Amino acid sequence: MLGEVERRILQTIKDKGQISRVEISKILNISKPVVSQAVSRLIELGFVKETGKKESFSRGGRRPVLLSFVPESRYVVGVDVGGTKIDAVLTDLNGSILKKEHVVLPSDLDKEKLFEEIKRVMKPLLKYDKILGIGIGIPGTVDENQLIKRIPAFNITNWNLKKELESFAGYPVFIENNANLDAFAETRVGAGKGYRCVFLISIGWGIGSGIVYEGRIFRGARGKAGEFGHMITDWTVDKTVVPEKGFGHLEEWFSGYSLKKKFRKPIETVFEQNPEELRESLEHLGVAIANTTVILDPDVVIIKGGIGFHQFDRIAPIVKSIVERTVPKDILEDIVIKRGEIEEYGVAIGGALYVIENVLGLK
Repeated sequence: MLGEVERRILQTIKDKGQISRVEISKILNISKPVVSQAVSRLIELGFVKETGKKESFSRGGRRPVLLSFVPESRYVVGVDVGGTKIDAVLTDLNGSILKKEHVVLPSDLDKEKLFEEIKRVMKPLLKYDKILGIGIGIPGTVDENQLIKRIPAFNITNWNLKKELESFAGYPVFIENNANLDAFAETRVGAGKGYRCVFLISIGWGIGSGIVYEGRIFRGARGKAGEFGHMITDWTVDKTVVPEKGFGHLEEWFSGYSLKKKFRKPIETVFEQNPEELRESLEHLGVAIANTTVILDPDVVIIKGGIGFHQFDRIAPIVKSIVERTVPKDILEDIVIKRGEIEEYGVAIGGALYVIENVLGLK
């Protein structure tokens, strides 16, 4: 949609708030005629508008016209496909939520039924004009061609959801792992903003993780990096355990699924009434975080997800104590462990921001 020069100029206008053509030329070291030509096209496309003239402190001469970014020039749809529900949002080009949709998923879903539910939650948002694209987070693995390799919760493999949705909606579709998109959102507008290496752990019904390095999602060789729930923290025990289908060894120790199976009562009640019984499970989570920390050397470890976010104050002290006991001080001293800042719709917001970067090149 935009050329490289247009992208650089649009990013500069977005970052600066208000800026003149002359200032853009100086900052980017691009000639004034090239800047003027690119700005004219950005105005024509609606991404930029003229917002008045800059005050002049010298006599004579024309005051330069100021330019500003127009976030509502396009809309983006972000979708979070979870194990029990789907959330969808409509955002502007800043990632600000304008409209929300939600559906609860029925049990015994197959691929066809899940596709119908995704379409159903998106339809009210697709009625809007000027949609830039659709970003979707799924609870599974996605390869470099955005082919879904596996969604264990629904026993789905090798699904070209991108192709099917683009045919249905008529807009570009970008598909990623949901924890990756949550990490991407936190890096851009949340607890990971300003950090170079962000490691996010999402604790809900299962456990996933996302890694963002220098602003980009780290996906591994085939898009399968971050399967944190499969971490093994005690081989003497884990070698005798066969995890429930779709879950990993760490998830057998600590996850919404394992806590529900063990205690048979609401998760919040478990944290309130059974803190000592939870300690062993949380120590295993701490060991897994410690193992990952010495490999990744992140700037920040963000704990998120339905359980991770709401029970952070109960989880963090035990996790931190284990990490401090096992990770060498010189590695740990610059690492921060914190709660995510985006309480709701982090994956969906991440999906929208991912579209904005891939289509317009905006950060």
